Amino acid sequence: MFYAVTFALVLGILGVGYWWAASVFPWVGAHSRGAAIAAVAFVALQSLSRWAVIRWHSAAADALQTTLVVAAMTLGLAAAPLAILRVACWWAGRRPAPTAGASSPSSRLTRRQAVERIGGVALLGASGAALTWGAVRGRHMFEMTDVPVRIPGLPRALDGYTIVQISDIHAGVHVGDRMVSEGLEVVRNARPDLVVVTGDLVDVSASFAPFIARKLADLPARDGVVAIAGNHDYYAGVDDVMAALRAAGIVTLVNQGKVVRPGDGGGFALLGVDDRWAPRYRRSGPLLGRALASVPRDAPRILLSHQPPTVDLWAGQVALQLSGHTHGGQINPGFRPAELFFRYIAGAYDVGGTTLYVNRGFGTVGPPSRIGAPPEVTRITLVAG
Repeated sequence: MFYAVTFALVLGILGVGYWWAASVFPWVGAHSRGAAIAAVAFVALQSLSRWAVIRWHSAAADALQTTLVVAAMTLGLAAAPLAILRVACWWAGRRPAPTAGASSPSSRLTRRQAVERIGGVALLGASGAALTWGAVRGRHMFEMTDVPVRIPGLPRALDGYTIVQISDIHAGVHVGDRMVSEGLEVVRNARPDLVVVTGDLVDVSASFAPFIARKLADLPARDGVVAIAGNHDYYAGVDDVMAALRAAGIVTLVNQGKVVRPGDGGGFALLGVDDRWAPRYRRSGPLLGRALASVPRDAPRILLSHQPPTVDLWAGQVALQLSGHTHGGQINPGFRPAELFFRYIAGAYDVGGTTLYVNRGFGTVGPPSRIGAPPEVTRITLVAG
């Protein structure tokens, strides 16, 4: 189903591109059969290169796949403006016939083509330049964000305790050894007491789970690494993903909790809930009550929940919720299109007495590019309150 939807989407985007190109470059319209063959070949090559990366973890196929996806997304980002430009120029060409001495219809058509050519090339150029920068530089520019959070009831012995959060690694077709190593080096430099991973460890194939599990298990955190599942882990096969993490010594929390540093004044409760899309896979979904039942009632509570909107279900019941999922919008061309779909996108929010922090994510999904939303490693310093 995934490949069928992708195939149809890319063909649709290429169709818009052909509609524009055939109107301003007559030779394109004169070779419509060749253009159709090229479009199908483009989509087929994209699918084959993606399969090769998943099957063999091939770096060469990854580079080809990235190039093809950036090319398709360049046209995709420009598709709506191109369509608007095309319709506007067509409408302008429907003006009444010129009076004597005015330009002839054929010259008006030429001017219209010139406007469409210049405007279309400018749109494609701007989209391509932005996405290419985001692929070559933007997705590699990891930032560490320091966030102090006051935790009521936190023992004084744990004042200053550091939790490093990473999220949405999406190990897979576009996130391989280079990107993972770059990001995890930032984690090492943060000198964490504890590392938490708030879901989407892999993209669409569980075959990458052992790789990312080994990388995470090697992190020098005094209290280890704890992970929860995200929606992409379900797409890939959540049982295989979780099994690979546990085999590497990583603690996984699925509607469960554990007490961290119980010897330091009682420590704090670290809770993890399942992804809210888990019921689509005949799983229970996020159950905070079940997680709370596994820890002392009076322990300060920190919750890991992949999707930020879950905070609305239990605001005030936990001191801090750490989430991801949104990638900070990932592609923000001067504004955040994600604001049309998400209430919580990036950074800290106060929701009914609970501090929600939404991490911008580590990897990418869809286009292997980041614009205006650099990948993030969050260092959270707990403050006794």
